[in-house]
Amino acid sequence: MIKAIQLTNLCCNLIKRDLLKNRLALANLPIEKLNKLLFQLYYSGLLKISDVSDDKNIKKLEELGFIKIIDLEDQHIEEKVEILKVHYQHYPIAHIEAINLEITYECNSNCPHCLLKSYRSSYKNNELSYAKVKSIIADAYFAGLLQNGINFTGGEALLADVDIFDLIRYASSYGIPTRLFTNSFWGTKILFKVGNQRFSSSLALIKLLKKSGLNQLAINFDSRIDKEALGIKQLTSTIQACETIGLHYELVSSYEGKAMLDSFIEYLKTSLEFNNLKFMTPITMDLIDMGGATDYAVKSNNNISFKDLISHSLCKSKGFYQPNMLTIDPKGGVRSCMYGLGLSNLGNINEKSLFDIINDFGDDVTMAFASKKAFELIDLLYEPHKNIYKPFFHSCSACVLLARLVQEYYKIAKTQNVSKDDILKMNLCIAKELNLLKPE
Repeated sequence: MIKAIQLTNLCCNLIKRDLLKNRLALANLPIEKLNKLLFQLYYSGLLKISDVSDDKNIKKLEELGFIKIIDLEDQHIEEKVEILKVHYQHYPIAHIEAINLEITYECNSNCPHCLLKSYRSSYKNNELSYAKVKSIIADAYFAGLLQNGINFTGGEALLADVDIFDLIRYASSYGIPTRLFTNSFWGTKILFKVGNQRFSSSLALIKLLKKSGLNQLAINFDSRIDKEALGIKQLTSTIQACETIGLHYELVSSYEGKAMLDSFIEYLKTSLEFNNLKFMTPITMDLIDMGGATDYAVKSNNNISFKDLISHSLCKSKGFYQPNMLTIDPKGGVRSCMYGLGLSNLGNINEKSLFDIINDFGDDVTMAFASKKAFELIDLLYEPHKNIYKPFFHSCSACVLLARLVQEYYKIAKTQNVSKDDILKMNLCIAKELNLLKPE
């Protein structure tokens, strides 16, 4: 038995993104010496710890999450070297470029498309704390995961108790792009409070957001706007404030297709004389039929098999084993699929550091999708009970459903044999939770 050193996902990411020397400097470590050592590891797969004399710096690299010390039998060294060389090229966090921070699930709106409706009560009084968000930002920056930045969202992020403006300033101090998603409930308010700050108007709020360093405000445009005169006023007031202050914003439409979005923009230009919407980026949002959202009259995918439906998703199920974003919920649960509500498949930020979470990337769901075992389980877990489900209209619903079934299956399988009754109960429970249970 020998002790050997291997690289972690964190270190592979820093090497691939040409950040290694910078991060060694931030950690006050000898740059040239350790840069050479870590590149030697990268190309050789592993090193015997007996061949490395620098015990003090090796210990520091291990504490920071750059390397991992493992025990190996001599006869397994060559096999392990080949496995690690492949892993270093295809490590699972290679595509992560952003963090989606769901600071709170509290909301003062009732959007019909909301994913969170059936989850909100179980997350009541749960928020990511100010200190925890700061540590997430700092660690994600150090790990090289924020090329596309931080998205502050919820729920309604501006209802959170944390000082959102200081968090934006903190992220901006690292040069991290920042985005904030809101329903613009404050658009028409006079003398209102957000966090611990008081504002005289929406213009004052937008001014502070820009001054804090916010790069992009994302404003929700949904069917509330059709039915509520107040909703139109809130939205248009927010848009006007963004245009006045010069803050870039996305008008995020949750309508099916672009027609309603185009019509509203035309209304802004003609009726309200917003002729030059130079800071707006109009986009449409995918409508996912899970999380308790109200049913939509949309085309279902009845004629597409469950497996094919998953393969039609934008990420082709890679969101579970090779994601481009991590999402952290108000309880600290970290998941690899933004739409996988309740999944928390990678761990909890209140129990493990972000470095440990990305270095340990490899839960049951991740491994099942990466190895394609998840697809083999469809015939056991889904097909016998598919008639309890409503028709899906979005392929991501199928991905998340399969992930949740796989997660629950392995949870039971660790302590007992999984019976047919267990699988039926799993399906009924998850179908209800994801708003996919067919009415009786």
